Amino acid sequence: MRYVLVAAGVVAALLSAGPTRAVAAVAGYDSAYAGESAFITTGPGASGQFQVFFANTGTSTWRKGTASQVNLAVCLEDKTTCNVESPLASWNDGSWLSSRAYSTHIQTEVAPSQLGTFVYSFKVPLTVSSGIYRFHGDLSLAATGGQIHPQGYYHEATCACP
Repeated sequence: MRYVLVAAGVVAALLSAGPTRAVAAVAGYDSAYAGESAFITTGPGASGQFQVFFANTGTSTWRKGTASQVNLAVCLEDKTTCNVESPLASWNDGSWLSSRAYSTHIQTEVAPSQLGTFVYSFKVPLTVSSGIYRFHGDLSLAATGGQIHPQGYYHEATCACP
C-alpha cells in the first residue's frame, strides 16, 4: 500500500529539483506527480475518496473556472488514451467533474512551483464482483483536453465483494 508523505522538506526538494521528464505536451503547462492517498479496500455500496497531488512545473498558473483550469482526466488502461468516457462510470457518485474527468484542482490557483490537489469520490455499485478496480487518469487542460504531461497515474479500489 502506498502512503502520501507531504512534508515541507519533501515538497521543497521535489520542486527545487525541477522537471526530470520530457518537454510538456501543452505549451506553458507541465506537471510532476507528487503523491497520492492510499489505495482502498471496500465493498458493495460503500463510498470512498482518492486524493492525488501534482506539482505545477510549467510557466502558466492553473486557474479554476478559466481556460487555464487543469483537470484530472479519465484515461484507459494504456495510460495514454485520455479524456474518454470512464470504464468505471457506474462508480461515479455524482461528484465527478464529468464522465471524462474525475476532478479539477481544489485550489483556486496553482502557480508554478506549487502543488495542485485533485480529489474525487466514488461509490461501489451493488453488482460489482470481487477484484481490483483501477481509476486511470492524467492531467489535461480543461479548455482543449490536451494532456499536460503523460505520467500514467492510477488509484486502486479492491472490492471484497460476495
